[in-house]
Amino acid sequence: MKTIEIKHILYLHLLNYTMEIEEINRKFNVELQRQMEGLLPSDHTYQLGMPSAILQSTDIPNLPIELRSSRLNDKSMQENHPFDLHEIMDLPKAIQNPLAVFRSATHIGSYVIMTELEHEGKNHIIALEINRYFGKIKSNSIRSIHYRSSNFHVLNWIDEGLMDYVDKKRMTKWLSKQQYNSADVRKPFSQTLYSPKQWSNSTEVRKLFNSVTKIVQNFENAKF
Repeated sequence: MKTIEIKHILYLHLLNYTMEIEEINRKFNVELQRQMEGLLPSDHTYQLGMPSAILQSTDIPNLPIELRSSRLNDKSMQENHPFDLHEIMDLPKAIQNPLAVFRSATHIGSYVIMTELEHEGKNHIIALEINRYFGKIKSNSIRSIHYRSSNFHVLNWIDEGLMDYVDKKRMTKWLSKQQYNSADVRKPFSQTLYSPKQWSNSTEVRKLFNSVTKIVQNFENAKF
């Protein structure tokens, strides 16, 4: 098969996928709006599509990504990090094209997907459990959606070697923004990314950011 024919086939596949995820995203937003209005059945399950090539490159299996509306409702009302459901509009697209994907440090067979969706400057992350059964149906189940009280956790995951995928350009930009926002480490902890017990001076903060930025820039993503 000629190279030009292969490129044409790949282009058609990509176009097909783009149209499909746009429709899935549109449907999700409509259903989410219904949940915010109290009109969605409590036992509803959101369908967020099949994993993108990016997600599959991290060994997330090619199974449907699902989210129960009851779980979403519970997570949005958690006392330690509540959020408005409107913040996760466009969630399917945000998951399929993440900033980064990490292996869970605490749960084997689970992944943490970092999205660009935010709550007051803190990124929403998705805890995804793979190969989970609902009756006889196997899927990739979203177990949690939340933001961290501090973006410092993300730096730790990178530093600890848990990263399986990263969008280098967007993550480098994100790190630069976080470093700028945390320049004054003398502020109370509630206003910074860092615990003063762990990061007592600006030299340590700079070292961490320099180290993590190098890891991101030198990271080799798996081939899609």
